[in-house]
Amino acid sequence: MKLQQLTETAIGAALAIILSYLIIFRAPQGGSISLVMVPILWIALKNGVWAGLLCGLITGAVTFMFGGFFVAPLQVLFDYVFAFGSIGLAGLFSEPVLAMAGQHHQRRLVGTVILAGSLAGVSRLLFHTLAGIVFYTAYVPKGQPVWLYSLTYNSLYVIPDTILAIVVVLVLVTRVPRLLLR
Repeated sequence: MKLQQLTETAIGAALAIILSYLIIFRAPQGGSISLVMVPILWIALKNGVWAGLLCGLITGAVTFMFGGFFVAPLQVLFDYVFAFGSIGLAGLFSEPVLAMAGQHHQRRLVGTVILAGSLAGVSRLLFHTLAGIVFYTAYVPKGQPVWLYSLTYNSLYVIPDTILAIVVVLVLVTRVPRLLLR
């Protein structure tokens, strides 16, 4: 990574951590709706997968250090490091987004950003759900499958968080496309 990309990644992680404290909704057993995904998604789209992964990993690790919930070391990895790091997978769509930014490909750009954000949200949901299946079985009501409870519970905040991030990034990409230029 170039120095500029590394600097942008660090600033993106710092911004994501700050935005994680501006909570719109807090779920009863952990998880919340905020704008935490926006800077990670932006960095991934601008600088690619590695920058996005690094931004997410830093965000997850620091978020855990400043108030995360600890059950087991693997739970920390799944709920914080992997879940937030996987948002960086949106960087797989970096090249098409950069090619369309600032040009007259608005529909394709919007579709690509939605796909990238959806991949980020689904991968994050997967890691939170896996953590729930393995580490939070005590919260599951009797008779309900653990996987279904974990998927439902985590979907309640990850899906709105993802939609919110996609909307904000779409507004930024369509209104100020030069922010994506390297």
